[in-house]
Amino acid sequence: MGNLLSFEQAVDLFKKYDKIFVAAHIMPDGDCLGSALGLTWALRKMGKIVTVTCNDHVSNTFKYLEGFSELTPKVPTDEDLLVFLDGSAADRFGAAYDENKFNGRPVLVIDHHVTNEHFAPLNYVDVRSASTAEIIYRFIRAFGIAFDRTIAMCLLTGIVTDTLGFRTSNTTVETLRATTVLMEAGGSIPEIIESSFNQVPMASLRLRGRVFSEATLDGVILWAEASVKTMRELGLNGNGTSGIINQLLSVEGAKIAAFFVEKDNGKIDVGLRSRVGYDVSGIAARLGGGGHKQAAGALIDGPLQAARARVLAEIKRTLAASQAANLMPHATSKSQTPVT
Repeated sequence: MGNLLSFEQAVDLFKKYDKIFVAAHIMPDGDCLGSALGLTWALRKMGKIVTVTCNDHVSNTFKYLEGFSELTPKVPTDEDLLVFLDGSAADRFGAAYDENKFNGRPVLVIDHHVTNEHFAPLNYVDVRSASTAEIIYRFIRAFGIAFDRTIAMCLLTGIVTDTLGFRTSNTTVETLRATTVLMEAGGSIPEIIESSFNQVPMASLRLRGRVFSEATLDGVILWAEASVKTMRELGLNGNGTSGIINQLLSVEGAKIAAFFVEKDNGKIDVGLRSRVGYDVSGIAARLGGGGHKQAAGALIDGPLQAARARVLAEIKRTLAASQAANLMPHATSKSQTPVT
């Protein structure tokens, strides 16, 4: 376990160094991408030299963000400070997080997931924040940098997507205050919702039809899956599944939704969602993943059928135990791969 920094200590790190490496996690969502780009633009306004990266395919859903084209795979070179955003484990950053390349440089993780185990040499984790973008918002205010439309659109994307349009239980008054400031700076919630939630490629629409038609409601558990074979038949590259898990949870009677996506390398990306009162972060943690009470996940070994059986068994064990104890358990201490 690495060192825990105070807010002031983390802010001072950014002020101290001039060449900074900023990394979003693999299987990127709107929060990690918006946080990485929002921080990048703010640091550049401070006169810093910033390299921003994502070591994975980035969905065109977020191509409206300024700097989107910079989100290509990179590894640290001669930067003074290495910053990793929105991931609760080292393997969430692919080749970008390589301890052999640290060479004594400060390495800082900024995150908001309750399952983060402070794995980096330096850590700033605020689990009260609804998104990592909300944390970056506070950093930028501390930098004394004025918000402009570019920064506002990036950070608002993180806030809006990670709260599912302000619908999650961790949306707070502070979240809404930050949103107000970002809107006043030129950020547009309608534009973000239209791009992030309301537009999908035709192939992704066809995938949703396939997934929904084959979904299974088992008691209070709603589960569905997308195999590599299906993805290839529809011409998808593995990034057409965004938003499906949230729609699964909308089914009447479902309390927990599980979505299994088979990756090209044989791994299974497990997404978990739950209604208030049902904590899936502990389930994800026991699978080697992590996340939030209502949104979590893990990347586990295949094949698909065996992975599905393993996860559903874990969910059912947790439900049985919680029913006996009359509450859902919180996350265990072992965690790795969050979804949001």
